[in-house]
Amino acid sequence: MIGLVVWLAVITAVVLVWFFFRQGGYKRDALSAPPGPDWVKTEERFVDPSSGETLDVWFEPKSGERAYVRAGRSV
Repeated sequence: MIGLVVWLAVITAVVLVWFFFRQGGYKRDALSAPPGPDWVKTEERFVDPSSGETLDVWFEPKSGERAYVRAGRSV
């Protein structure tokens, strides 16, 4: 009986983690301009497969956060 409860708890935890993180993940909406003055443009550039847009990657050193800015709109 204890094994069944533990098994159900593990399955429930996996489903909850999947449910909450599947929407956010690493996918972010592309920005039209860099997010702020502390952000640094990296050498990374890629084509977003879902939109076909070319995006530049910007990095915020203090937090480690990344942002995606439409290419050609960067300062």
